[in-house]
Amino acid sequence: MASQCDVAKRAVDGSTSEFLLKDIAIRASKNEYDENHNEEGIINMSTAHNESVREIITEKMNQKDLQTWDHSMLPYNLERNGSSRLRRALSDFLSTLNGQKAPGTLDPDKFVIVNGVTSALSAMAYVLCDHGDTILTPSPMYGAIPRDLVVQSGVKTYPVYVSSKAEPDGRKPWELNVDLLEAGLENAKQEGHNVRALLLVNPINPFGTVYTKQQMLDYLAFCKRHDIHCLIDEIYSASIFEESADSSSVFTLNSEELPDKEKTHVVWGTAKDFGMPGCPFGACYTWNPRVLTGLEKLIDFYQIPSFVQTAVAKMLEDKEWLRWYLPTHNKMLQKSSTTVMETLEELGVSFVRPTAGLFIWADFTSIIGDVNKDTEKQFALHCLDHGLAIAPGSAFVYNELGWARLVHALPRAKLIEAMKRLKEACETFQTRYTR
Repeated sequence: MASQCDVAKRAVDGSTSEFLLKDIAIRASKNEYDENHNEEGIINMSTAHNESVREIITEKMNQKDLQTWDHSMLPYNLERNGSSRLRRALSDFLSTLNGQKAPGTLDPDKFVIVNGVTSALSAMAYVLCDHGDTILTPSPMYGAIPRDLVVQSGVKTYPVYVSSKAEPDGRKPWELNVDLLEAGLENAKQEGHNVRALLLVNPINPFGTVYTKQQMLDYLAFCKRHDIHCLIDEIYSASIFEESADSSSVFTLNSEELPDKEKTHVVWGTAKDFGMPGCPFGACYTWNPRVLTGLEKLIDFYQIPSFVQTAVAKMLEDKEWLRWYLPTHNKMLQKSSTTVMETLEELGVSFVRPTAGLFIWADFTSIIGDVNKDTEKQFALHCLDHGLAIAPGSAFVYNELGWARLVHALPRAKLIEAMKRLKEACETFQTRYTR
């Protein structure tokens, strides 16, 4: 039997990082629901895959122009930070999306193109931190963040827990205020952590809500005060579907408004807003030339094939299609979220009302009854037995039990069937475990 010393310590350390969301997705994929060929299969509401737009995106990517190869796609891509055509298209798209005065306001040369936002977070951790350093992250958090930071870069995650309840200090439920960040930073230091950055996901996963612009400025000022970086993952920035929620993307701000733009960095990709996680594309944007140079040194390890870069560029260049797609996509998300909320209300399950993203964060304590780690897991497994995969709160590095994230961005018929199964699972779990 081989011993652990056969491989490097970092390989052993990385292999021990838990990623429960992926484990659930793998189990669901082995018996995947198909309304025509496998009606008894599992419907996956645990993975934030934007299936609702799959027909739209497939039709778009099958257009002859996007499938046309030319000789430029065959050699090595030697541009230091990704295709210049793609960086220009990305600059125009994100500038327009975030209300910049003119397309191209963002500097294409400040982007580095990589193969997905997972890679972007890993690369940013590698550049911003030394091995063993720590990044603060509000919690509940996307469950892959600890893995994304530690596996290649050896960077630790320190959760700053937000509360589901109003607090005596005036905090509203789920509010991340600066006092909480100050306390989290001080606690991390006392426990021996060398904190180098704050990581924010905005819109927020798993809440499906958006920070306000003032909150973002407060968080950025906190980072400047403590001389740490602020890394913002904006992977859901084109999925704000409620008119009441304004975008607070860093790109909605004038760069001169940023408390410390040299330590402010943004990542984005097409996986969520365009439902294309299998076509990995991500981008890092930074005003810091040293960070930019550090990222460029990694580009050969995170390259996207040239034909993928060309196809994504063509998609983002099609402004007429984007003017139709973005509002259509968001109307679909609004409709699907309403369907899930109506079901949860019928079940007596409270939830965070979403304004963005692909999911709803719901409190199943009334269904579970005696809530602990075991019963939370039992409820998730019970749903799985009823053909429905959901993501329990423990998958989000959270210290309150009984919560779960439900992904609503599914094709209509599939979502209706999923809600039928959720009702059955909740009713039978109560009968089985709360008698």
